[in-house]
Amino acid sequence: MELGAYLPYLVNRVGQRFIGDMTPVLNEAGVDIQSWRVLIALYQRGGQPVGALSDLTSINFSTLSRVLDRMEKRDLVRRRRDAEDARSFTIELTGNGRSVTEKILPYAAELEAQATGDFSEAELATLRQLLGKLYAGLDGDREQPTDDRLAG
Repeated sequence: MELGAYLPYLVNRVGQRFIGDMTPVLNEAGVDIQSWRVLIALYQRGGQPVGALSDLTSINFSTLSRVLDRMEKRDLVRRRRDAEDARSFTIELTGNGRSVTEKILPYAAELEAQATGDFSEAELATLRQLLGKLYAGLDGDREQPTDDRLAG
């Protein structure tokens, strides 16, 4: 298999470049990449149970718990006990968390716009759709023939 055509390599390469380019802005705001993923997920989707937040951010549960502890100490998020299940918590942005997110968002949007500037709207929509399909395929039935999964 050719490295330059190997999807995990290509996806990781793009992701690492985005992370590298975002790091100075995140450092200035005092957050790491995992905290940023939590902030943007909560900003866009509202309060989330920890399990759902783990799925949204692709941060495993035990690591997420430590990330949330650090974020709570910095007043970026708060845990709210669920009324229906006292053992469960919903994670919410604080005002400070919202403010930090809104400071980072313009740079994140600018970085994405720069990276995708040569894409048409249709290409960008297709890329997003295919990446979603690629991610979903990782959870799919591994016995399914790959021909059934090709984009039409």
